[in-house]
Amino acid sequence: MKDKLGIFFSGLCVIHCVFFSLLIWGGVGSASFLTLSEELVHPILLVLVFIVGLVSFPSAYYEHKRPEPMILGLIGTLGLFIALFLSTTLEVVTTLLCGSMLIAAHFWNHKLRN
Repeated sequence: MKDKLGIFFSGLCVIHCVFFSLLIWGGVGSASFLTLSEELVHPILLVLVFIVGLVSFPSAYYEHKRPEPMILGLIGTLGLFIALFLSTTLEVVTTLLCGSMLIAAHFWNHKLRN
């Protein structure tokens, strides 16, 4: 269940990033709700991703003794944190890559548990 939540929240990061980028690059960048989105949604999603990963990866490691999903999850989480401080284009690319890493790490973790 923890990995499914991790996949869900990591997926939300990716989906938010894609839709936000489409709106910005589509010329809707002056809408005030986009500024609110940037200021609130990213940190909130990052905290959720971090908490789920903190609960999911170590407990799964104790079950299957494979550190690789946890390492991949750590890299993905750090990348999402770093993306908060990048320019828009780099932020989008980093979020897409690192969010996908997190999805893969949770999926891998889930498969190893079963």
